[in-house]
Amino acid sequence: MRSLRLLDLVSQSTAAAPTLPEGWAFPGAHHFADAVRSCPLRLVLADDLTQCTTQLAYAEGARLSGCLDLIHVPSQQLWLEWVEATRQSTLREIPSCADACCSGITSTDRSSVRRTGVLIAADQAGRAGTMRTFWSTATEQVYSAALLTEFDLDHVMRPALDVDAVFSGTAFGVVMPVEAALDELLSHVCFRLDPAWASYYRGANLTENEQLLVLREVLGTMAFDMPMILALFLLFLEHIEVRAPIDVGYQSAAPPSGSANQRRGPRLHHVRGHIARRGDKVFWRLPHLRGSAHRGVVRSRTVQLSFH
Repeated sequence: MRSLRLLDLVSQSTAAAPTLPEGWAFPGAHHFADAVRSCPLRLVLADDLTQCTTQLAYAEGARLSGCLDLIHVPSQQLWLEWVEATRQSTLREIPSCADACCSGITSTDRSSVRRTGVLIAADQAGRAGTMRTFWSTATEQVYSAALLTEFDLDHVMRPALDVDAVFSGTAFGVVMPVEAALDELLSHVCFRLDPAWASYYRGANLTENEQLLVLREVLGTMAFDMPMILALFLLFLEHIEVRAPIDVGYQSAAPPSGSANQRRGPRLHHVRGHIARRGDKVFWRLPHLRGSAHRGVVRSRTVQLSFH
């Protein structure tokens, strides 16, 4: 049976998040339903593209870390999701990722996860921002990760791990010295406990060993997300986008001036950031709005990405 897309589960969520007996409540999918519904760009990866971007993230030769200057998040608000089993099977075939699991960077069992998604908020240049992770199970239950991911592709931002400070809301980084290229990429990423979860764990009075176990568990839900996501955005450098306007049954108003055959302008819509070339110069065009609101508004779109 084909599963629902995670973005549909989140955007249609109305149920409150579970509350523990002690009275603690945590951010649930319903808190982010409006953000996903209004997100101007939503990307759903087909399995072939999930495999390709995962392999590209850890490929030999010209490594992803050497291309960070070319990568931009294509929209200031963006949703991205994939089938988790496809990504996990690809990761298991990559020696560096298998070594990371054995060394304790991640030990979380993801076999019950059906789809994983991220809600990204980036700056206008698409070079820095935050990311919140979600996942769904076979029973269509949706969960939100306890960790938030922060990234800055222009600056190193990897704070040293201070366990006590982490449970007070301080960010921390991850090191991977055995994989220099991956370690370079991770130096531009840090993680932070969601404030509600940080308060909960502080109230639990955990020992230091228990705190380390918690961090390993919550980090295991998202340890290898960012390399794959950045590899996908790197593929955006060269693309062809085709639009096919459908005007069936639409009565066009006469143009305000000029010929009656003059083409109408587009409705107001969001244009994602993209590479543009003028002669021998290449530059990044920031995400922006284009068109006229008087002709209607295209608020968001969902794109299924595949090699087919």
